[in-house]
Amino acid sequence: MRVIVADDEQPARDELVYLLTKMQGVMVIGEASTNEEVLQKVRELKPDVVFLDIEMPDGSGIDTALRISKDKEFAVKPAIVFATAYNHYAVQAFDLNAADYLLKPFKEYRLFETLQRLKTRIEMERDKGTLSSEFKDKLDSIYALLRTNNDKLKLKVEENETIYLIPIENIIYATIEERSVRVFAGDGNYLTHYSLNELESILGDSFLRVHKSYIANLNKIRAIVPWFNNTFNLTMEDGSGIHVSRTHVKSLRQRLKL
Repeated sequence: MRVIVADDEQPARDELVYLLTKMQGVMVIGEASTNEEVLQKVRELKPDVVFLDIEMPDGSGIDTALRISKDKEFAVKPAIVFATAYNHYAVQAFDLNAADYLLKPFKEYRLFETLQRLKTRIEMERDKGTLSSEFKDKLDSIYALLRTNNDKLKLKVEENETIYLIPIENIIYATIEERSVRVFAGDGNYLTHYSLNELESILGDSFLRVHKSYIANLNKIRAIVPWFNNTFNLTMEDGSGIHVSRTHVKSLRQRLKL
């Protein structure tokens, strides 16, 4: 079984690659850190399976999975196993025993069960060169569910013995404050127990990591000001200024079509 591992975080890729190399009959033939790299490697390497993070720096892994499953340019259609750190409604809506969804941190026994199911399906579909209609339907359903319900989610924040439920669409940005993360919303700001990486998984596609210390709501950007070394400063809806680091300029340009 030839596998590609796609995740924008090197430690997560290393963990999964390590576990996969312990599995008999599995060969990791490539790694990717962006959706574009995934598409390129699928074209070139023609893997049997892609382990794909849902939250990628250049958009949703679900969009990439749909493109692979439907686009005729991909003559060989690998099976897709989604990976995520956040257990929310998508996980509750679909059978976790299916081969198509894994939670971080990865459990070795769970990965083994997934690979066994994949092996059976790959053997059945190898001659066809296409994914089953059932799997395509599941991709479409997960995609629709994530898109439809994202705006209805609320972020739970515990502060001063009070639990606040903040509508995600009201959040303007989040930033690191000492060893915690502070979330700024239309009605105030809240110190949370989340890490920025955890918030990236929770907040959805309207948000983008623009700096190692900032996540910004793209719908709350009032102005974009060019800065030194081809970077930008963002003026947010509340008047706050956020610097976009060189590492994240490309992602911002792609998402906003600059």
